[in-house]
Amino acid sequence: MIPDVGTELINPRAGTKTVFVATRQSTAGEYLEIEVTYPPNNPPPPMHKHPTQSEHFTVLTGAIEAIVDGTQSTVAAGGELAVPADTAHKMWATEDGVVMRWRTTPALRTGEMFCDLWRVARDNDWQPGGMQLFEVLQNYDAEFCLC
Repeated sequence: MIPDVGTELINPRAGTKTVFVATRQSTAGEYLEIEVTYPPNNPPPPMHKHPTQSEHFTVLTGAIEAIVDGTQSTVAAGGELAVPADTAHKMWATEDGVVMRWRTTPALRTGEMFCDLWRVARDNDWQPGGMQLFEVLQNYDAEFCLC
């Protein structure tokens, strides 16, 4: 699935929401931007990196904890976090939950990856196994790799 501007991906079990603000198609591949909502203390993703993409996060409400290149920090509402390409990182919402804007530059197929991860969750009663997620992610080695 290729997302359009305005596409929403909601995971009712995890309590997450992703809204596409800008897509690969709408920016001629320059970047992808989403607005995400994570509930309080959401489980973090595994430590990972994006080989050729940088990320920029702007926290709108709540706060996140982040580990970037081995350094842990808290980013509260109004704060920003930059993650350079090929840098190990992970982040998660604090006890307040979080709403943030998230820009990935260049876009590559990151939007499609988010859609495919959402689809595998939906198709597995919102509880995909690690192997199911891995099967999706192996199709996106230019966008994502585990550390």
